[in-house]
Amino acid sequence: MGLTFEFDRKTILGKGAYGPVFAGVWNNVTVAVKRIQIHDLLSDREESTMKDLSHRNVVKLYTVEEDENFKYLILELGLATVNDYCIDKYNGTMPADPAALYQMADGLSYIHGRGLVHRDISTGNVLFALNGDEVVMKIADFGFCKPASENGSFSMSEGDKGTKRFLAPELLRIMGSSHEKPRGKITSDIFSLGCLFFVFLTKGIHPFSDGSIHTISLNILSNNQFLGSLEERHNYALPLIQGMIEADPEKRLTMENVKGSLKLYIDA
Repeated sequence: MGLTFEFDRKTILGKGAYGPVFAGVWNNVTVAVKRIQIHDLLSDREESTMKDLSHRNVVKLYTVEEDENFKYLILELGLATVNDYCIDKYNGTMPADPAALYQMADGLSYIHGRGLVHRDISTGNVLFALNGDEVVMKIADFGFCKPASENGSFSMSEGDKGTKRFLAPELLRIMGSSHEKPRGKITSDIFSLGCLFFVFLTKGIHPFSDGSIHTISLNILSNNQFLGSLEERHNYALPLIQGMIEADPEKRLTMENVKGSLKLYIDA
């Protein structure tokens, strides 16, 4: 049986974990098509993770097809990434800032509630997308996603990594260690989301950047924060972000804390 969708190999929307993403059409719906090598055993992890997820702030997996060489994940198409917004490639409709932050948090909270850790929350993996007539934020790319234990820990495999400048310090230390890998913690996603909040609100400035992208990881490890670029109108988010990017993973805000704080500003 042939493939039931079409995609343009020249229109690459981005490169997710383990495969490029193309624009395509499936059942007369414009979609994103993620193409993964059929022999990549990790591809099944992304498929099995996404097929059970259903939330307005998480990108939807419509179906999966394959041919002799590739597996194709047929996904909900976004309008743009947060990175596109930060570099002025997207200036369309978007939620108000507190609502956008809440939606990102709600999507990640749902993922954690399903017993999963995303492990690559970053500007390239959160999208502006249509939900009916409304533009909302949606978390995408589950190529690095892993199941977490009841206490929120997960195994660390050699070579596993997300977007380095958004990784929590405990993950950076694990990556730099030649010893036996300790288990990661789900709170590392909260650190990444805190960094993303700051980048989103400042339209591109990283909370651990001293002006160079090359020193961000070192500053994360040393807990050298640079938070002065947040505008006064976003002061409500400063203590929230500080609690999310806390160096000690045990002292970070929980997702419920984050959502509860933001809801006050949405309902105000």
